[in-house]
Amino acid sequence: MKYIPYGKQFIDNRDISNVIKSLKNDLITTGPFVKAFEKEVSKKLNVPYAFSCNSGTSALHLAFLAIDLNENDSVILPSINFIAAANIASNLRAKIFFADVDPKTGQTTPDLIIDCILKNKVKSLKAIVIMHHGGYPREISKFKLLKKKLNCFLIEDACHALGASYKTKSKVERIGSCKNVDISTFSLHPLKSITAGEGGIVTTRNKNLAYKIKLYRSHGMIKKKNHWNYDVYYNGFNFRLSDLNCALAYSQIKKLKKFIKKRKVIYDEYYKNLNDFKDNCKILKFEKSTFPSY
Repeated sequence: MKYIPYGKQFIDNRDISNVIKSLKNDLITTGPFVKAFEKEVSKKLNVPYAFSCNSGTSALHLAFLAIDLNENDSVILPSINFIAAANIASNLRAKIFFADVDPKTGQTTPDLIIDCILKNKVKSLKAIVIMHHGGYPREISKFKLLKKKLNCFLIEDACHALGASYKTKSKVERIGSCKNVDISTFSLHPLKSITAGEGGIVTTRNKNLAYKIKLYRSHGMIKKKNHWNYDVYYNGFNFRLSDLNCALAYSQIKKLKKFIKKRKVIYDEYYKNLNDFKDNCKILKFEKSTFPSY
C-alpha cells in the first residue's frame, strides 16, 4: 500500500534562490526580507498591521499579551483545537473554559459559546478564540455581534486558513483582514498554506494592539537614535522571525493562489469519492460553494 503523508511542503528553485539571497545580505536576522514579507502579507490580506513571528504558537501568545490577558480574566476556547492556545492561556493564569463544537464541522458556534457561558457561569470574559478547522471560516459575522454584546475581544486562530475568504451580506472578506475580529493569527509550519520552515503571523486593524504586538515580539523595548540606547516598556520576548525564514515565506506567499488551487483539486477528489457517505456529503456540498479561495 502506498504511503500517504500527513502533509508535505512544496519547495521550488525560486524558494531556494531567495534563501540563498538572504544569506548573502548583511542582516540575516531582522533584515530586508522581514519587511518585504510583512508588507506582502498586509497587501494580500488587506490589513494595515502584519507582524511575522517565530511560530503560530508565538502568534497566539502575542495576541493574548496584546489584550493583557491575566489571572483575573476568562477566555473561551473551542474544545477541539491544538493545545497551543490553552497552554499559553494557562501560563498566563487565565481562567479557561472550553466551548463545545458542532459535531459535523468540528468548529464552535456563537450559540455554543453562549451555552458555555451559561453552563459555567463565566465572568470577566476577556476573549473568545475561534478556530477555522481545515481553512473554512464559519459564522464570523455572528461572532462579531456576539463579541459586541459580551464586550470582549475576538481572536481568530487562522493557522489553517491563510488564503481563505468568507461572505458577509455586502461583500467577500479575506481571513486576516480583521474586518470582523480583533486579531488574526497564522502558522507558517510546513503543513500550512505556505511555509517558512517554522513561523507565524499576527494581523490586526487596531493601532494600540499593533503597538503592543510589535513591542512584545522584541523584548518589549524601543530603540532610540543610537542602537545601544533603548527603553523597555513591557516584559517582552524574542519572538522575531529571521530574515532567512522570511525569505522563504516571501517566496512562498507569491504562490499562495497556486497552493490553494492544488488543495481544491485534492478536495474535489475527496468529494467525488466520498459520495456514498450521505451525511458527510451534505456538509461537503455546503462547503464546496464557498471553499477557501484567494
